[in-house]
Amino acid sequence: MRRYLKSKRAISGAVTALILVIVSVALALAVAVFAFGLFGTFGSSGQVQAIGTPVVNVYSVNNKAGVGVAEVSVSLNLKNSGTNAASITSITVGDLTNSSGFKVIPATIPGGYDGQVTVLFNVTPSQLPGTLNTTNIGGSVPITIVLSEGSLSPTLTLQGVLNSTKF
Repeated sequence: MRRYLKSKRAISGAVTALILVIVSVALALAVAVFAFGLFGTFGSSGQVQAIGTPVVNVYSVNNKAGVGVAEVSVSLNLKNSGTNAASITSITVGDLTNSSGFKVIPATIPGGYDGQVTVLFNVTPSQLPGTLNTTNIGGSVPITIVLSEGSLSPTLTLQGVLNSTKF
């Protein structure tokens, strides 16, 4: 003869199913957060963002050989709300892409920085796209900036305004 104690009860099927659904949703949410990078890189991801509208100027200067070139200047306000220092590795202004031979002031954007950054580079006048000609003063100039922040390489896609072309 078996005796069953009244105090020993099994979990009902409905409660078991509810627990499994809750655990499944929590696991799916955790996977989605990691898959889409919503946590950042374990709290140390740099976060650089542009504040306001970048201003583009084109000047006529002479290079070291005394040849007249066009100097493109892009001034923008950047805010690095992360902890990692960032640096600009490439810039595209209009159709001009430059991944070396440009000068950035300041050279790096430290964590917590909130201020102006200026990028300068020279091109031959024949390379100037229509967006940097005098006919586009006050007009829009597409700008793409690739940064390096630790192991990350975020890209800022911006619309600047052409302030002046003195060439």
